[in-house]
Amino acid sequence: MTRLRLGFFAAILLFLLIPAHAADLVYLNTPQGADRLVTAKLRYQFFAVQPYVETQQNLAFCGPASMAAVLNSLGLQRPSVGPLYPYSYFTQDNIFTPATQHIKSYIRVSSQGMTLAEITAFLNTLGVKASSRYGDSLALEQFRALVAEVLARPDNRIIINYSRKPLGQEGDGHLSPLTAYDEASDSALLLDVAKFKYPPVWIRLADLLDAMRTTDPDSGKSRGLVLIEKQP
Repeated sequence: MTRLRLGFFAAILLFLLIPAHAADLVYLNTPQGADRLVTAKLRYQFFAVQPYVETQQNLAFCGPASMAAVLNSLGLQRPSVGPLYPYSYFTQDNIFTPATQHIKSYIRVSSQGMTLAEITAFLNTLGVKASSRYGDSLALEQFRALVAEVLARPDNRIIINYSRKPLGQEGDGHLSPLTAYDEASDSALLLDVAKFKYPPVWIRLADLLDAMRTTDPDSGKSRGLVLIEKQP
């Protein structure tokens, strides 16, 4: 009887720990993930941004890594990099300028990461036009239309701020560029800058929006997205 009781309570506990709705993640380095990229109509930005995606250099640098990749992909005038002379490049280090360090210092970003408002403010000082949208202000239809609109424009980019927890991934708050959309599966492709953890991944828009609606404890607001536009 005791064993039956323990088995019953173990089953109840397991049921409570399993999410009611598990995210359907499809990683790019699988046959299904590769096929989805081949058939997706809105995929140009994958090829534009992917060559510039580098692994974030510490656990809190998903913001700087995402910004550097996006900025390098837009054909902007790049800052000089001493060790790479005479070539220029945006790096996770040189996006910290006197202007951006007034927003948040290198040391603080290294230990705390970045909020949606902070990454938007950084980008607006680095030669592009950036604006943010909070996840809890978006309906799924609005989010879908926004993703399609941005991905259809060669000079626009989008960075997603989301929590990994609702997706069943390890970790919590994160930032990565979104670079493709597949209409058939209603999923978007994120180029994860934490390459030591996960490859690029297709996530259903409904699941991604749920992950964006989570609260960032540093800002007290929901996570969301940053829209980036190359200035004329």
